[in-house]
Amino acid sequence: MNSDESEMRAAVRELASALEMMLNLVRADALPTTPEAHRLMREVMVFLDASTDRIADPDRLGEILPLASALNRLVISAREQILDDAVAASPLPDHPEM
Repeated sequence: MNSDESEMRAAVRELASALEMMLNLVRADALPTTPEAHRLMREVMVFLDASTDRIADPDRLGEILPLASALNRLVISAREQILDDAVAASPLPDHPEM
């Protein structure tokens, strides 16, 4: 396997991970509820929209992995914020008294 093929496989894994995570958030109805979570999700969507043409362009293979990695990091940040917000809004204490 040559380096271009390895890089493409890594890029596809990064993109698949980001898209799977976004799908799981939708399936779980884990919608952003705070301004910070909304901002992060907008950032994800804008980044994905702006980079789609570059990701799909076969002449720009060297750009795919960095774009996919950046998208994955953005999605992870949004997911973490959504989960943090859900925990903070939970009526149950983290450690109930025994």
